[in-house]
Amino acid sequence: MKPLVSIIVPHYQTAALASLCLRSIRRFTSGVAYEVIVVDNASKDGASLEYLRQVDWIRLIERTGEIPTGSEAHRTAVEMGFESARAPYILTIHTDTIPVRHDWLQFHLDPMLSDERLAAIGTDKLVLRSPIQNWLRLVEDTAMWWKRFRSVRTINKKPYIRSHCALYRRSVLDKHQIRYNDDPSLTAGQGVHRDLERLGYECRLLDPRDVIQRVVHLNHATELLLPELQAQCKKMHLWRGQHRIAQFFQRPETKEILADSTLDREMLSDRRVA
Repeated sequence: MKPLVSIIVPHYQTAALASLCLRSIRRFTSGVAYEVIVVDNASKDGASLEYLRQVDWIRLIERTGEIPTGSEAHRTAVEMGFESARAPYILTIHTDTIPVRHDWLQFHLDPMLSDERLAAIGTDKLVLRSPIQNWLRLVEDTAMWWKRFRSVRTINKKPYIRSHCALYRRSVLDKHQIRYNDDPSLTAGQGVHRDLERLGYECRLLDPRDVIQRVVHLNHATELLLPELQAQCKKMHLWRGQHRIAQFFQRPETKEILADSTLDREMLSDRRVA
């Protein structure tokens, strides 16, 4: 069966996270023919590629040698995934975005199938804050008022579909030659969102409250888990983030998925790509 959706997963050196993400995709994706393309950004830890190479239902692209770092590595990895994709719809996802409900992909795809002017669908930041957290952020923004005028703050003030779970209509991207790394000054997904809207297409922002019931986003997990990237984190951000990730990994349902190695193997009766 040919895939309807190509799922692109950039990855760098987080084998446990990759295992949880891929096995969750396998466990919780139903009703949609799909393929998964994992683009590894030259992982050097050994365990990552050892794991990815034995997952027989993904297409693995191994980048080698000197590659860009940070957000540029992510953008160029997604670009490689775009060029390798074989489906009419392309979904970008991070290894720290974990499906938790069987309708997660169908929920994103259905609006696209019913509206030809819809070129992209997803969410802005996939974070729900309590009233107290929102109040504390307001206090911080008021006290540090000068940050509002930084160029990056001005650019990022407008919500846009972020790459942690974003679905695109490939025919539109190909027609206008739009890709993630067209404008390196913008974050992943930001330039695509801007270009599509300028061309008159709809980029639909989903309610995070609906999406968070279907996928869990462990924000900045790669950065928080890798020692070489932790130096750029504030201590409080690092501690809270690592605690949040550890709690998620201790959930019984998470442990069950991580223990199920059969999710790495493709069954002959369940082939996703012709």
